Amino acid sequence: MENSSYTRKKEPELSKQLIIDAAIHIGSESDWHHVTFQSIADWTGLSKGGIIHHFRNKEELLDELVNQSLINLTDKVKKYRDQNVDKDGAFAYLKFILEKKNDEKYAKTMRIILQAIMINSKYRLQWEDWYNLHILPTDGEELSIHSTIVFLVADAIWYSENMGSIHLTEKDKPKVLNFLQQLK
Repeated sequence: MENSSYTRKKEPELSKQLIIDAAIHIGSESDWHHVTFQSIADWTGLSKGGIIHHFRNKEELLDELVNQSLINLTDKVKKYRDQNVDKDGAFAYLKFILEKKNDEKYAKTMRIILQAIMINSKYRLQWEDWYNLHILPTDGEELSIHSTIVFLVADAIWYSENMGSIHLTEKDKPKVLNFLQQLK
């Protein structure tokens, strides 16, 4: 992306998104503590003043990153659930988790989200509210034990992928789905 003075002044939303993308890249490669305005300036070619123009501090930047990510994630999950209908969405959610792990920007963003929810109760509560609204079924019906297990497996895969502990191969994905479907 060209970082000319003209572009920065005439298209501030591009600069703002560039800052967020840099924070995702830097934070996902190590951890959020390594995201500084200087590291963002180095990565983007923007001045620290230009960064501060958009975000007064790292918390504002993380707020925007989390909010933007949850909006994007909501859209993706909703589309996926519409295409993969099951009674309470458990298998649609599991399939979404298994397929989205190959999306590099999604994976990097989710690493930042995981870091945020692990260290800050504000983001943990925001995640919990989002999860209850957009992942779990909202019809008031209690989940079956089978659906509960499927949701827990999907979450475990999400956490382990983002923490770098266990990575499912493409060959293992259908095996996980088949195994869980046979538990019914």
